Amino acid sequence: MCTTAVKHLNDSWFLIKTRDPVLWMRWNDEIKLFDTSNDKYTKLIIQNPDIHQDGYYGGINKKGVAFVATYVHIAENQISYIRRPYVRLILDASTAKEAVKIIRSFNPKIGGNMFVADQNECFGIEGVPETYYVEKIIKPAVKTNHFLHLPKRNLGFNTHKGFEQWSHNHQSRAEELIVKATNIKDLINILKDRKNANTKTAICTTRKENKCFTHSAFIFDTKKVKVYYCQGNPLEHEFKEYSF
Repeated sequence: MCTTAVKHLNDSWFLIKTRDPVLWMRWNDEIKLFDTSNDKYTKLIIQNPDIHQDGYYGGINKKGVAFVATYVHIAENQISYIRRPYVRLILDASTAKEAVKIIRSFNPKIGGNMFVADQNECFGIEGVPETYYVEKIIKPAVKTNHFLHLPKRNLGFNTHKGFEQWSHNHQSRAEELIVKATNIKDLINILKDRKNANTKTAICTTRKENKCFTHSAFIFDTKKVKVYYCQGNPLEHEFKEYSF
């Protein structure tokens, strides 16, 4: 249960995400540096402290390639991007285009709604066990827990009351806000947005409204290669800035 969005601002692609974990997932997360060779850190990744349970939720590498995603459960044999080590492998890429190529190489395919970007290019991906739908993003875009292009329905919509409305409310509200955003403060405010709180479908939900309330949020700046990360609910905790 997450909201992701992208926008090109000040010669940079910004990727944003809220993390609303479902009951079977670990709830807490943290930001961590990863190294690949010569003891040099090359990736900043949002992960679960116990990666044997859930794994990685998004990240950015030293070259400014960033990845965010949200899961869309449409089949029992679908593989989540959350499971290790997919996000770490995607961030081996030097460009967004190369990241798409890495994602296409996974066998079996990973599922969900994904954005991957570098400073110059951004791609939106919808993934199911049979295929990927890939599009180049040229204007502000949003992905939540339903597909916009593939004719597949989230199985959770049939078993969790209100989940489908939640996903569509997040989609429409985030689309409204991302178009207007002009700076990092505006992006943070999207992740803290409380419209639709009366129906418990606000982008940022609280413990009183939903068992699966918003536990963290983050923003990737692909030009400056920075992360703005809120560990905890954005209404209660501050965003902190991280870089290499």
